[in-house]
Amino acid sequence: MSSLTLQSVFRIVVENVLNRWTALRLAVEHGMGGPLGLNTAIELIDYITSYCTENKNVDTIDLREVLEEIMDQEFETICEDDSTQEISAVLMKYLKMLKEGKEEMVKAEIGMMSPCDMWIVSGAKIKYQRMDDSSESEEDDNDQEDMEVEPVADGSGTAAINPSTGGSSTRFIEESIDPGWTQVRGRRRR
Repeated sequence: MSSLTLQSVFRIVVENVLNRWTALRLAVEHGMGGPLGLNTAIELIDYITSYCTENKNVDTIDLREVLEEIMDQEFETICEDDSTQEISAVLMKYLKMLKEGKEEMVKAEIGMMSPCDMWIVSGAKIKYQRMDDSSESEEDDNDQEDMEVEPVADGSGTAAINPSTGGSSTRFIEESIDPGWTQVRGRRRR
């Protein structure tokens, strides 16, 4: 089998296996790969195909480490379910079969796999799910007050200008709100 044929047939295998990988799909749907997570998943198919077919001594451990690194770096996801081990074992099994010339057997096994949604394709519609990030709250955004800035006299009767603020100056005024507490409020002038 020529390397070009091996690569094209193995790409179909990689595509079928990665489309069934729940961890990858969840990472993309939850936006862990950023807004271009689907594109990264498409590139992952091409990269894994090239990595396995162009390197002579790839084994399950090497492939698992590559998958773990990609999931961590590109999708900010660590798979604690050993799915990277499972995926790499399946891919290496089919790669070995293809290298032994068992192309028809590989195609038959791929055809017997249960049907799945082929979501890793260009232009696919991914249903993104919002992450519940409890560290941020809308109240923090609403609690900000506008600061008022008053000119600060420099003793000569003119207002002091702070050069780093481009012509405005700030004087903070302390107001007593509660015994033991002091509120600092600023005022702004343009």
